[in-house]
Amino acid sequence: MPSAPPFTRSTDTPGGACGYGTLVDVVPMKARVGSVSPVLFKGGEGCGACYKVRCLDHGICSRRAVTVIVTDECPGGGPCGGGNTHFDLSGAAFSRMAVAGAGAHLRDRGQLKVIYRRTACKYGGKNIAFHVNEGSTSFWLSVLVEFEDGEGDIGSMQLKQVPIRFLSSLFTLVHCLFS
Repeated sequence: MPSAPPFTRSTDTPGGACGYGTLVDVVPMKARVGSVSPVLFKGGEGCGACYKVRCLDHGICSRRAVTVIVTDECPGGGPCGGGNTHFDLSGAAFSRMAVAGAGAHLRDRGQLKVIYRRTACKYGGKNIAFHVNEGSTSFWLSVLVEFEDGEGDIGSMQLKQVPIRFLSSLFTLVHCLFS
């Protein structure tokens, strides 16, 4: 387990640099999102990685770790700069580490010492999904991969082009879509 990096609460994770958009506001991501320093973000390769994070202040922190999904890179400089390892979590994720009834007090603390480890992502009842992002064209394709279970990162993705077959009638289109 790595040494304890500082940890602050994130005030701005509306989907973040990873392109999750409003998906961060719904289950299974809801309340489990955060930004990480460039050391963990890895130029975007850290997107979707899961970490178990537990704070070390036993006076206010429970012994329970929160599992967090990387959805953004925290801004350079300050605790996120200089090669530091840093987590900047949503208020909900931050509060889940507190002892019962102390979530708001823990959030008000600002930076905390934590321990963390990479963990398998688990999206119970969800299958891996591929979303074509808005703005994709016939010349440029942007795809968001979500609900990838496990610890592994996506190293590469290959697409296979199939021959284009034009449909002769609406009936054929409906038949192809619903058969």
